[in-house]
Amino acid sequence: MERMKGKVALVTGGAGGIGSGISRRMAAEGAIVLVADILLDEAQKIAADIGNGASAIRFDAYDERSITAMVATVLERHGQLHVLVNNVADTSLTTFDGNVLETDLATFDKSVASNLRSIFIATKAALPHLIESKGAIVNIASGSAIGGDTWLTAYSAAKAGLLSLTRNTAVQFGKLGVRCNSICPGFIAHGKAKEMMPDTLRSVLDVSFVTRNGEPEDIAALATFLASDEAAFINGENVVCDGGHSVGTTPWRTGAVNAA
Repeated sequence: MERMKGKVALVTGGAGGIGSGISRRMAAEGAIVLVADILLDEAQKIAADIGNGASAIRFDAYDERSITAMVATVLERHGQLHVLVNNVADTSLTTFDGNVLETDLATFDKSVASNLRSIFIATKAALPHLIESKGAIVNIASGSAIGGDTWLTAYSAAKAGLLSLTRNTAVQFGKLGVRCNSICPGFIAHGKAKEMMPDTLRSVLDVSFVTRNGEPEDIAALATFLASDEAAFINGENVVCDGGHSVGTTPWRTGAVNAA
């Protein structure tokens, strides 16, 4: 299929596991992909690997000017933008992200800055161009956004805010031709993480209702569909992709099981 043929797609956090999966899938379906990440070398490797005119952009999710410059770079290179995938997230903060009493304000503020504020800035910068192209936004949230947990207070709150931003963007700009949807992934292991956490993977599978663990390709397939014209009548929705974990009656387990 070439559902993305002729479309220019910007994928933030594009050098990560889910982000690189989305970049690869969209390129495979015909999109010209801009892989945006703070790790420029990694983004360049992915862009070179996927081909089809893909290129890399370095940006810092904590820097407003860097974010707006990222969007400007897309327009400089291609003159248009059809798809924005807001996938960026600073998962390094989870080490310090406990319950409400344990989580300090600096960690909370930084989590909101990376997981919500940066996406607001990117969306605001991209919207005029997406209105022009009648484009689509796909926000990558987290299963942590839809349930309480014993830790990840800041991360969960920021990702829950992203679901609200998704709905507001859809309502405010749907009549102008821009669709905005979100995805809540469950636990997605990739690369060396699979080898490093076999016990976690087994625990996740125990509380899911499928026969395998989630892969970046699962999120990539869904994101590509939501960004494509096949999803033209889907707007303002959040799609949970977690192997049925969140719909079962099995209690949530703690730790990495709940983190996307």
